[in-house]
Amino acid sequence: MYIEVNGIKINYEILGKGKPIILLNPNSTNTYLMKFIANKLSKEYEVFLFDRRCSGKSSKNCDLSYEESAKDVYEFIKKLNLNKPYILGSSGGASVALFLAITYPDCISKLVLCSGVARFSKIKIPEFYQKIRRFTFIKSIIKAEAFYKLNEKSRELTSDDLSKIIVPTLVVNGGKKDIVPAEEAKYLADNINNSKLIILEKEKHFSYMINCKWYDKLKKFLELE
Repeated sequence: MYIEVNGIKINYEILGKGKPIILLNPNSTNTYLMKFIANKLSKEYEVFLFDRRCSGKSSKNCDLSYEESAKDVYEFIKKLNLNKPYILGSSGGASVALFLAITYPDCISKLVLCSGVARFSKIKIPEFYQKIRRFTFIKSIIKAEAFYKLNEKSRELTSDDLSKIIVPTLVVNGGKKDIVPAEEAKYLADNINNSKLIILEKEKHFSYMINCKWYDKLKKFLELE
């Protein structure tokens, strides 16, 4: 399905019924990699798989920034009349989720940041994209270099920025094997009020989104009043 928000077309899919949760895919990938966790969540929640701008089947010829992507999600929520959905973002999708929670704090109820980044200078970007290119099963229409530039030009989020997040937040990281260092996850958790940190020591950057071994922890956080 398609919807026009913020002047562009966004491709999305809905699975299941219940409290709405929006999944935001990593940089330069489509929603395919989010299907694993989406299928688990769809048994209890209404899951919205969301191709971010410049990825998947969504609009390509548009400005690529985390701020504009966050505005896309905000307008998506408003157009579909979703009542404060949960947001789960992975990798670059988590960065979008951060900007969303900071800029539009009243539109969501809980935030899940999976291998998210607030300070892009902490990530070894060239090494990151060399690893992405090895995943030949990812059918990305846009080249990874565009997202390389996205991270280069994006402003880093300060402790003051993160303190503006008012919803309960779960920060998840894959530990030593994650491309995003655990210290970045700790930075997020230390500076976001009402946050919880989970380090999955045996997991890599995206492996836990595929094998879903942490699902019970995710479910416990979402169900916690």
